[in-house]
Amino acid sequence: SGGWCGGGIYFATTIADTDQKAIGLHSHTGFIIVAIVDVGKVLHMNKTCDRSMTGKKLARRGYNSIVFNPGDGDEHVVSSNDRVTSTKAYSK
Repeated sequence: SGGWCGGGIYFATTIADTDQKAIGLHSHTGFIIVAIVDVGKVLHMNKTCDRSMTGKKLARRGYNSIVFNPGDGDEHVVSSNDRVTSTKAYSK
């Protein structure tokens, strides 16, 4: 459904960045997943991105993912879990 860049899977760039993210009304803190993401061709968007963006719109424009900075650090967005090549739980 909706995030700054429409529906998708959102990733912070660093573990430290997660302290400032996932702070919305319905967000929770606690579990960090370390992921390898194939971002492919990246569309750079401004801080308000495009809430109406979809995977189909992104693909029509010739891109695989989005990067934007809403003011608290870069976020990468992919619309398909096929772009996530591996995951593991983060442990200190």
